[in-house]
Amino acid sequence: MKKVFLISSVLSVILCSCQLARTVVYNDPGLQDFKFMPYSRVKAGNYQPIPEASSYNTMKLPDSLRRALTQTQTVAFLVLKHDSIVYEWYAPGYTDSSRTNPFSMTKSIMSILTGVALKEGKIQSIDDPIGKYYEPYKYGDLGKVTLHHVITMSSGLNYHDQYLNPFGHVATLYYGRDLRKFVNTMKYEKPAGYEFRYKNVDPEILGVALTQAVGMNMTQYASEKLWGPLGAAHDAYWLTDRKGGMEKTYCCFHSNARDFARIGMLYEHYGNWKGTQIVDSSYVRASLTPINLPDGERGDTVICKRYGYLWWLRNTDGKSDFRADGMKGQYVGVLPDKDIVFVRLGLRDWYSSGSRFKHGGPFLYGTIVKMLRQMF
Repeated sequence: MKKVFLISSVLSVILCSCQLARTVVYNDPGLQDFKFMPYSRVKAGNYQPIPEASSYNTMKLPDSLRRALTQTQTVAFLVLKHDSIVYEWYAPGYTDSSRTNPFSMTKSIMSILTGVALKEGKIQSIDDPIGKYYEPYKYGDLGKVTLHHVITMSSGLNYHDQYLNPFGHVATLYYGRDLRKFVNTMKYEKPAGYEFRYKNVDPEILGVALTQAVGMNMTQYASEKLWGPLGAAHDAYWLTDRKGGMEKTYCCFHSNARDFARIGMLYEHYGNWKGTQIVDSSYVRASLTPINLPDGERGDTVICKRYGYLWWLRNTDGKSDFRADGMKGQYVGVLPDKDIVFVRLGLRDWYSSGSRFKHGGPFLYGTIVKMLRQMF
């Protein structure tokens, strides 16, 4: 009887804790989590097709690149040169309209939306305090945190990603049902602007503040100011904490390879889309400039040159490139020197299980960039 009671009690605790239950059942976030999690629909506008080059799909990938893509379980790979598609491939079960989870690639979309709000005058300055737009951040040490701090991951707040903890911060962000409440629990840990430290909560705070600043939720804003103007082919699905709730603005803007490519094309052209300036070029340049703060993940003596405004900055082969980057190797990569934009979506970016959490990655990204530079 005691054993039955104990089992019953444990099950009750699990079932009563929505976050724990969802974490246990679904475990590691997947590419198509929109199938069981709530989402809002980011509307596409008038479709503007991306042209296919005259050489479309005639080139052959080097064996080393093909093996790398296969080994890492790639589901979509798309390459554009001079704004035209030169290569496109999908794994069985996936097509050019398949929506997948880009994870943290969404952060770069939030960077763009911040630039749009700045251009429209919805926010006056990237250095405005969060509290100017979001009441709970007006007071005490939280009042020192600015939009610039959260868009550069330098807020100094006490958020820590604990991927194996079902009660940890990242599980609460992904599986919890009240993101605003969670954002309001953050405390000052280090001075804002002191160091770079990757924190998923920072772009979520940005999303809360931006929602207040523009007077509409991020789904509506993205539909009107970005997804529609870019001529996306399909609506995107943005995961929310609950039905009709807050978007997970640090992740989870589900879309397809061709539509994701538009994000890279926009930034390659410094915010201009076919003659329309969606984001000011000065903001794009600022967002692709290294933040030059001590790198809290690598030691105070190391200056972070690998991050801008929610964009990752690289120097592969001694030439600059940048990317929107998501967990497990979701990339929109831009190689300005070659006028190339590529999209890779898949199940992982590491070649062996033992290399997943080692410094020096993402491994697949560097392989792709080097191969594309050799091919073109």
